[in-house]
Amino acid sequence: MRLRVRTLAGMLVTLLLLGWFGYKELPSFLYHQGYYQALLQWFPNDNYARPAINRLAMDITNQTGRGESDYIFVKSSGGASSSGTGNTKLGLQERADVIDKLEKLLARYGHTEQMTNVSYNLALMHFWMGNWDRAESLLHEIDRMGGEEWISREEQKAYLAILESRHAQKGEASLEGVVRIGDEPVPNAFVMLQRTDDSTYYSPPLTHYPATMTDENGRYRFYGIDSGEYDVAVGVRTEQISGYYMTESESKSVVIDGMATAGHDVLFVPQVIAVSPGRKELIQGDELRLRWKPYEGAEYYKLNISYLHRDRNGKYTGSTTTALSDHKYTGQEAVFSIRERNRDYNMYGKSYGQDGEVTLNTAGLLGMLYPGGEFAWSVDAYDEHDRKLSSSAGYFLHEDAITPIFRVEDNGVSEGDRLVIAARYEEAIAAYTLEGDNDHALRVLARLADQGIGKEDGNPAEALAYMERIQEPGESDKEFINMLRERIEKKKRV
Repeated sequence: MRLRVRTLAGMLVTLLLLGWFGYKELPSFLYHQGYYQALLQWFPNDNYARPAINRLAMDITNQTGRGESDYIFVKSSGGASSSGTGNTKLGLQERADVIDKLEKLLARYGHTEQMTNVSYNLALMHFWMGNWDRAESLLHEIDRMGGEEWISREEQKAYLAILESRHAQKGEASLEGVVRIGDEPVPNAFVMLQRTDDSTYYSPPLTHYPATMTDENGRYRFYGIDSGEYDVAVGVRTEQISGYYMTESESKSVVIDGMATAGHDVLFVPQVIAVSPGRKELIQGDELRLRWKPYEGAEYYKLNISYLHRDRNGKYTGSTTTALSDHKYTGQEAVFSIRERNRDYNMYGKSYGQDGEVTLNTAGLLGMLYPGGEFAWSVDAYDEHDRKLSSSAGYFLHEDAITPIFRVEDNGVSEGDRLVIAARYEEAIAAYTLEGDNDHALRVLARLADQGIGKEDGNPAEALAYMERIQEPGESDKEFINMLRERIEKKKRV
């Protein structure tokens, strides 16, 4: 009898232990099986509660970012960048629906420490959607919720400073101005300042530099800015400046002296209109003829060429722009010989992918308008004081927005050329080597050797050996040979 009691007692203890262990492990089981709602209902204070809430939020926001990449920042000194890399495939209404779901999630589980990260991301979604008051309220509320270690406090303060700049401030402004697109003032535009001697640049940029917002009349004001020289950048939605370009002011930068209010207006004007070649046009033969419409107030025009970069899978990765010619054109047409332009190899460049993959500037290997290449061109309009009035380039950050693009027919392209265009450099070297003393092959081999096809530096001595085998060197060949010899001698002296 005693044995049975002991056995039953042991079994009961075992069952209790198993039950306790099972209950203790139940939150982990619910989390890893995706039962987030049940976990939060039964174990709201468990360690798995926060990640469960975040997973619910991630499921809601899986198809959309915060919306920051809808904006583009244009600097007074030239150049533009996106404000982020968020996925914005969803439209404004669809993102508004996502915000509504997050608001319901916040209302259901309360403004607790576990909800800090959700509240923060919700605040930034409201920010980029233009719901300024709600964004400001949520960012202030996070201070009362705790859990600051789950967010960037510096970023939170920066966003709050921008939102609070909408309210009236006392004292004399350090800098003020008006932002206009055409004749219309631009309300709720972001304006940033960056010191002209600051060579760094953050992306997204908004929270790393002094920033403010324009009022309903397009006017912005900065207060308490340290004395110095600054570039001004304006952030607007990409669709707002479609067809417009930031015209150069009399001064590209602004000087703040700490004594009087400085002024700097920003004006976006209509772009110059490029006529031909148009998008996806194929250029056949040796002639490239560019045409554009006259621009009011223009004294002359200058032309640029952009090279589209692709990885080994053909995916667009960016572009590089350089002057097509130093000539100042007073008419609306320019004609180039593709053969002559391809004697210009001065577009060196080496980039590295995330996987360590090396990509060289194809134009620096095959020539400025190499056969089989795809290019974008643009025309800039200048006044009699050499101030850039406008450009046909506009602001593009992805392939679909680049216009116009043209292609050069690939007649006469060798196997080595095709491999270079495909960024298969080792195979290209083998193909060119088989061509023997072909001048074109030797030129490309020399440049591949000089730049190096890996992360290491190139070999100028090997490049010189190829160049000295060219039977009919042109002027650019002679210049390259002299440059290589100088570099080799300089290296010997070190």
